[in-house]
Amino acid sequence: MTADTGRAFDETFCKTMRKMWVQFAKTGCPSLSADLSPDGKAKEWPLYDLKDKKVMVFDEFDIHPAKEANVKIVDWERTYPLIKYYVL
Repeated sequence: MTADTGRAFDETFCKTMRKMWVQFAKTGCPSLSADLSPDGKAKEWPLYDLKDKKVMVFDEFDIHPAKEANVKIVDWERTYPLIKYYVL
């Protein structure tokens, strides 16, 4: 991956996030159709329910829904040492 490719991805990712926030403010649902999405891919944000337990994943490769049980939400090995700086 070149630096230009990374910057282009970051720019598209940021535009997508902004559009999702605007869509949420307008409609109450942050999902984007393919024609509204900067990368041309639809982003379906599922409602959270206790049966399916799907969450939205924003990672370095894509924005997509996934089962909560399959997602590492907090990387405690990297995060725990920081609590001495942020917890009173």
